[in-house]
Amino acid sequence: MSHTAIVNTPGDTLNVRSTPNGEIVDVLKDGSQVTISETSVNIEGEIWVSIGTNRWVVSEFLRIVDPAILSIPGAKIIATQTQEQIGGGLLVYQTQLIDNTGKIINHVRCVSGRIGQQIPSNESGSQTPLPFGIYTFDAPGVVEDAPGEFGGVWSGITPTFPTQRAGLGVHYDPSAFLYVSQTGTSGCLATPTIEEREIMTRFILQYQPTHLIVQKAD
Repeated sequence: MSHTAIVNTPGDTLNVRSTPNGEIVDVLKDGSQVTISETSVNIEGEIWVSIGTNRWVVSEFLRIVDPAILSIPGAKIIATQTQEQIGGGLLVYQTQLIDNTGKIINHVRCVSGRIGQQIPSNESGSQTPLPFGIYTFDAPGVVEDAPGEFGGVWSGITPTFPTQRAGLGVHYDPSAFLYVSQTGTSGCLATPTIEEREIMTRFILQYQPTHLIVQKAD
């Protein structure tokens, strides 16, 4: 899923590179409008996003201006389902962590649903991925200690749309790479590695996101 953003470099310009940290191929003025895709990479702590074929910029200097996204108050997490797979068949959700000004703070991968059950469903008790839509955090800025399957962290979420699904949250999935029948989550959104768990946890604690948006790539 692509988003509209503007370059935010007061008094300066933004270099566009052929690859993350690669050769400069263009220069954008402050205020320029760009379209960013869900494709992003983290190189030594810098988040690079794609704004076109062989065109990459550092996300720190962009602000999301998509009306649909900006109309949602507060900091937010946007999880976009892709066709990339890990853990023997779990679809990767490229997930952007965005502050209340629209700045992309960081990026992680997430998974949702059990292996072999990767089509979202609204059915109660389903172990499929989260239905696409907007969720609110039950307690913004709170990460509970949740052992076992939840990997030590839990932040509850509630759908803003009609669904039979309940008991949902954001956590860490220790089983993501185990390649067994219980690989994945029972329907929540989860980071697949400890490093990504820590990035997500820090973001939730510091920026207190109010909403989670789960969507499918164009």
